[in-house]
Amino acid sequence: MKATCAADARMGIREYFDVIFHVMRSPARHFEQVALESGSRRALFFLMISGIFYCSVSMTYFFENSLAMGVVMMVNAVLMPALGAAFSFILLGMTGQGKVPYGKVFNVYAYASGAVMVISWIPGLAIVMEPVRAVLVGVGLFKVAEVSKLKAAVIVATTAFLLLVFFWAAAPLVLELRAVFL
Repeated sequence: MKATCAADARMGIREYFDVIFHVMRSPARHFEQVALESGSRRALFFLMISGIFYCSVSMTYFFENSLAMGVVMMVNAVLMPALGAAFSFILLGMTGQGKVPYGKVFNVYAYASGAVMVISWIPGLAIVMEPVRAVLVGVGLFKVAEVSKLKAAVIVATTAFLLLVFFWAAAPLVLELRAVFL
């Protein structure tokens, strides 16, 4: 697999599966190549394909073809890696690694989430695949942001904690807004 630039964002089925296998087989080498990518178009496209697969399979098997639930799941599939990348980007800046652009951090989250999403729709595997995603993100931050392994692990753990606190704090607001609109 070669390093690509933003202009080479096309991804066929074969290349899509090559990326999945490359991320899972040798994440260190994959993320070394991700560090050379310019732009996030290819990573976003990979994430979108994985999200569409995840949502379509989940809708078919678990949500009785509910289009509304499918849209919510697709938004979740794309925005959660972006939000996790935003928190990690802020934490990287706070640790003195401010030279890493947000696009590179997003690419790490997009590739890690997209590779795991293909498997995590299977009942019972979602809980198992979350630590795998965390390890992949940690390896990606280690390779792309050039931080130590310990610092990458701390950033991943702190990002997970901040995401939990963010949604825990936002839950009352969502409930109030729901009551207003319904």
